[in-house]
Amino acid sequence: MNKNAPVRGTKDYLPKEMAIREKVKSIILKTYKSFGYMQIGTPVLEDIDNLLGSDGGDNLKLIYKVLKRGEKLDLTKPNLTERDIVDIGLKYDQTVPLVRMFANNQSELPNPFKSIQIDYSFRADRPQLGRARQFTQCDIDILGDATSNAEIDIINTTAKTYSALGFKEILAKINDRRILADLIKFVGFQESEEKEICICLDKLDKIGIDGVCSEMQEKGFDTNKTKLLMEIVSQIKSADQNYKTVLLNHGVRAEVVQSVDYIINSVNQLATNGFKAVFDISIVRGQNYYTGMVYEFYLPGLSGACGGGGRYDKMVEKMTGQSVPAVGYGLGFEPTCLLVMENNLISVNEKSVAVLYKEEQSIVDVLKFIQSVNKDCNYSAIKQKKNLSHQLEILKQNGYTHYCFFPGKDNIDKIQINELN
Repeated sequence: MNKNAPVRGTKDYLPKEMAIREKVKSIILKTYKSFGYMQIGTPVLEDIDNLLGSDGGDNLKLIYKVLKRGEKLDLTKPNLTERDIVDIGLKYDQTVPLVRMFANNQSELPNPFKSIQIDYSFRADRPQLGRARQFTQCDIDILGDATSNAEIDIINTTAKTYSALGFKEILAKINDRRILADLIKFVGFQESEEKEICICLDKLDKIGIDGVCSEMQEKGFDTNKTKLLMEIVSQIKSADQNYKTVLLNHGVRAEVVQSVDYIINSVNQLATNGFKAVFDISIVRGQNYYTGMVYEFYLPGLSGACGGGGRYDKMVEKMTGQSVPAVGYGLGFEPTCLLVMENNLISVNEKSVAVLYKEEQSIVDVLKFIQSVNKDCNYSAIKQKKNLSHQLEILKQNGYTHYCFFPGKDNIDKIQINELN
């Protein structure tokens, strides 16, 4: 094992890649702000009770838990349990910290509150393409709006953000947890079984209808009810644009179907640059805190979603006892950056000049020159190496666009800036 390599599931970013990531982040932030969202920050550490009590579904199994410290960590205690030695954890998404922050500062925030969070999240996941253990999420949320306006605002803002990044084909797949709840009830399952069934249904895209059916049976769900539920799901998927009729014929409330249809039609009216929203019964979202509409965004070149979100009206109430409606979206920064770089959608046009000086020249003179020049670009004092061609190649690979040789303090007017080719 290479001890100098980053921990599996994490990554080092060299200057050129970091410049693109920061550019992507700045475009996301600018677009979010242009639609009235306000940036906040929350710690990476959260109380373990808040994390475990959040109905985060399978994500709760992926929490990085932090040992108690100092005198609080008593390993001599007999029959130790995890709760004896753990009191905090790393946040696995931005939603739980947002709700805690909102609950603690509600009187000082506007209502509804439109927030932005761009920060790291941590999950003890199996690393794969576009999925890491430490990753950046770019969240927008609206707290305090119970109407469909919040979903329309969130989905439209997200579509415009991907468009600003240069994507031309943007697909939002939309479903509603209330639809799933009504279908689960229609086939005869109990309400208490709904959360576990939704966790199974969330794997529809990965293992298919037969795979979900087998998993539900392995978990002990009634075979006949399971088969009937999967048959209905199959009918809905085959119905395409006639999905509303199938839903209504299988116990889904008319007002829920109308709400989904209204939101899809509304965001499609706002569509630009190839964006489209469609209904998809297979969109479930694994977190059990969702109470209404759920959605995921898909971009060409990536098999999975580039982010997802939905309505989570009960989470604030769980923490404060006060009912506050909430809806949000978590943009997957890592897969989005991956696609931006693969498709060369963004270039960093910053002019960076390496000012090369010799061993016998004074660094003070070089820095005085750099301080005196017009700062329309970046200048860096760098000692010239014997193998100049190799040095220039390394500088180019790391984002430098130009170079010059420092002529000495008495010949500043003779300096010549050359492009790195």
